[in-house]
Amino acid sequence: MEQLISDRELFVNQIITDKNTIAGLCIFWVFGEFVYIEHLAVKPELRGIGIGEGTLSVLRVKFKVLILETELPVNEMSKRRIKFYRRNGFSLFERQYFQPSYGNNKPEVELKIMCTKADISNEKLDEYLLQIRKKVYLKIF
Repeated sequence: MEQLISDRELFVNQIITDKNTIAGLCIFWVFGEFVYIEHLAVKPELRGIGIGEGTLSVLRVKFKVLILETELPVNEMSKRRIKFYRRNGFSLFERQYFQPSYGNNKPEVELKIMCTKADISNEKLDEYLLQIRKKVYLKIF
């Protein structure tokens, strides 16, 4: 995994604990003006008790602008995820976005962008997405 991470100072792999038990994982990248949440996962048996919400709350206090990608709202689970993030201060941007490919012969995937700064300009969001594309996706090849 270390070979894939070009800017280790940006990358944070945080274990989430609850009552001294591993409850989940949060992977994020710290950029100058924002944080990109690459992955947030809570063990299925521990969902719904505030662990994910608490994790996002800590991140929102420490970092003012959070950005993440989420699936298109096409099924019940993806709609629930979007509602979860909305309850936790994220806004869904109604613009077309494709997650860059993770490797050769793998297609880009259409996703949605969510951000804690609802009034972000399109230009600023494009700037942030370009930084994510350069540091998180393109440098791993």
